[in-house]
Order: sequence, then structure tokens, then C-alpha cells
Amino acid sequence: MHKNRFEELNQKFLNNIISEEELQEYLQLLEEHEDLFYQSLDSVQPIDKHHEFDQQQVYKNLLNQVELQSSPKTKRLNYKWISIAATLLIASGIGFYLYSLKDKSLTHKDINVLANVESKEVSNPLHESAAILLADGTEVALEDVSEKGMEHDGVELSKTADDMIKVSFSKSLAQANKAFHEFRTAKGTSYNLQLPDGSKVFLNSGSVFKISAEFNEENRNSELSGEAFFEVAHNPEKPFLVKTKDYQVKVLGTQFNVKSYPTAKQSKTSLLKGSVQVNSSKAALMLKPGEQANGQAGNGMKKVRANFREVLAWRDGYFRFQNASVREIMNDIINWYDIKEVVYEFNSEEHFTGSIVRSRSLHDVLHGMEKISNLKFEIRERRVFVRK
Repeated sequence: MHKNRFEELNQKFLNNIISEEELQEYLQLLEEHEDLFYQSLDSVQPIDKHHEFDQQQVYKNLLNQVELQSSPKTKRLNYKWISIAATLLIASGIGFYLYSLKDKSLTHKDINVLANVESKEVSNPLHESAAILLADGTEVALEDVSEKGMEHDGVELSKTADDMIKVSFSKSLAQANKAFHEFRTAKGTSYNLQLPDGSKVFLNSGSVFKISAEFNEENRNSELSGEAFFEVAHNPEKPFLVKTKDYQVKVLGTQFNVKSYPTAKQSKTSLLKGSVQVNSSKAALMLKPGEQANGQAGNGMKKVRANFREVLAWRDGYFRFQNASVREIMNDIINWYDIKEVVYEFNSEEHFTGSIVRSRSLHDVLHGMEKISNLKFEIRERRVFVRK
């Protein structure tokens, strides 16, 4: 019975009639068994541009690696992800499948493999200490903050038991020239904050988060360039404000994610719990749980349904994409890996769905995308060039 069901799901996938729920299940299983995919792919011999990626060989290798146990549940899971592997084009531990933008159908094509990204040129995620810049200009490195804590001119910083940076004020440091404290994450790093009002902020890579030097005294004003997940303490007397390059988010107490990198065309706010108001110069939106506000400065906003599996992937240690363009994928990659910019030498119509573990090297990521598409990547001087 289970086998018939798996065959049915595979047929749905090939015919592009698979439901969203079934698709999410596919992607989750791909992530759970990513290491086996990677090991299987390592045993496939390199191919040249005149041959297709040997999908059947990967399938056979996976069968040989997996020991199906007696548990019906285990058999069901193992068979399912092996079936997916036989259907998808798996490359470098990345569970991608390729869409054509024109007809949205699964595209099987000749795979051009150009492993032209030298290992010595690959920029892996950085592991430098993120910096804290206080309102008076004092810089503090993360390693200088301990559980015992430190105090500088009215600002107290300490580490909590769950490794958050706790920020407390003993007096206001509002200054005319610089009235904000900055918390910055280098590429390839992230850390979490507990603010003076008890709110928690989880900062993604390459982000700058600022709070007013009078935070929780006169106001709860903040600014964000990058991405962060917020758990805001309830206080109806002092709304929590997050200013981005495109709009401002106003909340009383709730949980939400804001993505607003400088390189992105628009800012995105996704509401998990409670309610938020998103205000721009053109419009104002009230969000309910499960909704997302997308907006660009001067161009208004629109409300869509939020895909939290994709939105919160960074907190799980993944990049996740659903029918995303090459530019959308590379925008996330450039915020994690130590590269200056991405140079596009042509306009690709290819879209991808899948996931990438953020601990993978940039070489693995780009080489995998080359294997399942007609894209070619080259890294020079911390720039990625995308070609046909």
C-alpha cells in the first residue's frame, strides 16, 4: 500500500500537480537525509558537457547506502526520500529541482558541469566577532561580554544562560550627534539580544540593528538593515517601532520577522503571532498571523500569505527557496558568504525550489547549481560572475 502511495506522489511530482503540503514534506525529507545525498553524489564520476547527470547512478548508490529497518514508519520514510532522489536532480548535497519560468513545469535538460570555481578562491562564511557600537562611539567585541557582564557609561552588557547578549541601561545616553546603540553581525555570523524592556531580537548574518539610547525610557525606537526575528514584550504605552529602508513596523507585543537588506528590492515583514501595523509614505497595512507585508519605498505595499518554513529557514541553519529566481537565491547567498557582489552577464529564466545547509562551502553551493541547470559560476576577487 505504501509503495503504491509513493509511486502516486512521484507521478504527481513529475506531472507538476503535487500539493503544497506534499511538496513541503518532500523538501523536509531531503534536508533530513542531505548527508547521504552528498555521499552518494561523491561517488559519481565527473561528466562533461556532452553527457547528462547520471541520475540512475545516484539512485543505485542511495539504495546501497540505506539499510531499510523493520519499522514500517522507517521503511516508509526511507523509501519516500529515495523515491524523491530518483526523481530529482541531486547535486552537491543540495535538493534542488528546476522549473521553467514559462510553463512552470519540471524541466529535464542536458546538464553542463563547469567546476571552474577553484577552492582557493572560494569565500566561506566568516566567523569573526560581531561588533557592538555604543552611542558614545565605544566599540565592544562579543568575546568581551561574559556572564559576569561589563558596564560602560550607563550601558550594561552581559551573557544570559542561553547565550543571549543582555542589554540594560542604568541611565540615558541620548546624544545630539549619535543617539543609537548599534549591534552588528558580520557575514557568516549571528547572535541574539535581550533588550532593556525584555524583548528578544535574533539577528541574521550581515545585519545592523540599532536601538535608541533612550530605549524603554522615552520610547522603544529601533532601526534594522538586514534581517531579524523579534519577540516583543507587550507595552501598550510605548509601541515598539522598527524602521527599515522601505517602511516602519509598529507593534505593541508580538512575534514577527523582518527582512530588509540594502541589496533587496523590497522589505518583508512576516507575522507569526499577535498583530503589527506596517506604515510607509504610500500606505498602511495591518497584519494578522500568517500574513506578510512586502513593500518598496515610494511604491506602496502588498499583503501576501507568509511561508514560515522559508521565512525562518535562517534560524534553522538553512537557505530555503520555493520557485525562486537565481537573483533571489544569490541575494541570500551574498548576505552569508564573504563576497562583495554578484555580476549577472545574462538574464536567467530558471527558478529553483529546495534547500541549502548554510554550513556548506560556497563551492558546493555553486557547483550544485551548475549541475542541475545551464548556469556557470566563477569567483574572482570576491565577486561571483553568473554566466550561461
